[in-house]
Amino acid sequence: MMLQRQIDFASLEEAVKKKMRRFDSMYHPMAVCCAALLVVMIEAKDTVCGSTLKIPSKYYEAQPRLPDLNGNINNRSLSAWTWKLNHVESRIPKTITEAVCSSMYCLNPKARPGVAELDERFNSVPIHQSMLVLNHVKSLSCYQASFISIVVGCTCVKAKTT
Repeated sequence: MMLQRQIDFASLEEAVKKKMRRFDSMYHPMAVCCAALLVVMIEAKDTVCGSTLKIPSKYYEAQPRLPDLNGNINNRSLSAWTWKLNHVESRIPKTITEAVCSSMYCLNPKARPGVAELDERFNSVPIHQSMLVLNHVKSLSCYQASFISIVVGCTCVKAKTT
């Protein structure tokens, strides 16, 4: 049986805007799409598999490359990191770029110019961010919205003392 319901798009848009205040602009169109689906799921209190969600086949081509956005801040940081690709074929987005801290310690900003000196008084730690994704549920032939935690960068913190 196909699920039929009237959706008040004005209130849906307002609910999506409230949800989107939590997201950084870097998640732009896909996050809006996912947030809209999540709001429909929350308001409906039942499955959305009978509903239609149209996603352009080349949605990922419109997204700018991450290193172009941040001016290679990952290499200039005192807590440097590299990028790795997290790819899941049955998820939208299929590929998510995640940060991996390059060292356990941070660079000493007071070291001589041109010398990379680690400072053991400060630890390099990952910064986690929740991200809304759509996972394909084969048994229901639909997508399910869920949050995942991704690492978006690294930062320096004072080392724990015993």
